[in-house]
Amino acid sequence: MNFPSPLIGILGGLGPQAGLDLAQKLIRLTRAKQDQEHLPFVLFSIPEMVGDRTAYLLDREKTNPAHAIAGQLERMSTMGVTIAVMACNTAHAGPIFDVAQDLLRRKGINLPILHMVEETITYIGEAYPAVQRVGILGTQGTYQTGLYDQALETAGLEAIVPDPDVREQQIHSALYSPDFGIKACSDPVSEEASSRVIAAIHHLHTLGAEAIILGCTELPLAVKESEIDGIPILDPARIIAEKLILETYPDKLKDQSR
Repeated sequence: MNFPSPLIGILGGLGPQAGLDLAQKLIRLTRAKQDQEHLPFVLFSIPEMVGDRTAYLLDREKTNPAHAIAGQLERMSTMGVTIAVMACNTAHAGPIFDVAQDLLRRKGINLPILHMVEETITYIGEAYPAVQRVGILGTQGTYQTGLYDQALETAGLEAIVPDPDVREQQIHSALYSPDFGIKACSDPVSEEASSRVIAAIHHLHTLGAEAIILGCTELPLAVKESEIDGIPILDPARIIAEKLILETYPDKLKDQSR
C-alpha cells in the first residue's frame, strides 16, 4: 500500500490521552470541509513498551526509555512516516531525546523529529516578543534536567520555576496521584487535579511570570484556558501541531494568526 507523502507521525502513549489530544489539535487546526481534505497522520500508541520518562531522569528507573522510543519511531518510519513528533515534553530531555536520535542515526534512519521545547520557545519569541519572564509547569524530570530553563535562557528569557513544595504537592500530585491524578483520571480530569494545576499557575504569577508554559502534554487536559490572571497560558502540543501543518501542508493551516 502506498501512503501519502508527507505522512505525519505522532508518537503517543506518553501518556495515551496526551497523544490523542495532540492528534485532535492537529485535526482542529486543519482547514478542511470534508474527510478527504484532512491531513494524513499515524498515531502510534503502545504505552506498555515505554517506561516513565520522569522515573528514569530521577534515577528511579534504570532502563532508558530512549530505546523503546527509538524502536517505535523506527517502526513508524517503515510505515512511511516522513516527519514525527513525540507527545511528551519530558521525553525531549537530552538524556532521552539525544539518545533516541543517536540510536536512529546508527541504523541509518533519518526521520525528522520536531523538537517540542525548541518550537515552543521559538513561538514565544514570535507571538509574545515583549514577554521576558516565562513560568514553567512540568514534571519533576523536566525540572531536574532544566529542559525548559536552559532553552529559555539560551533565547535570552528568564525562566520562572515553582517553589519545590509547589512542584511536589501541586504539580506532581496533579499528574501522578493514583486517586485523582491526570494519569489515572484523564477523561475527564478530576476537579482536584485541575484545582492543583490552577493553584500552581497562580503561584507562578505571584513570582512574576508574564507567560506560562504547560510543559507536560497532560497538563493541557486540565487547563483549557488560553489566559489566566491576564497572562498567556502556552500549550506546547498545540504549538507543535501548528508547526507540523506548516512543515507539511502549510496551505491547510486553519488559523495562521498567532
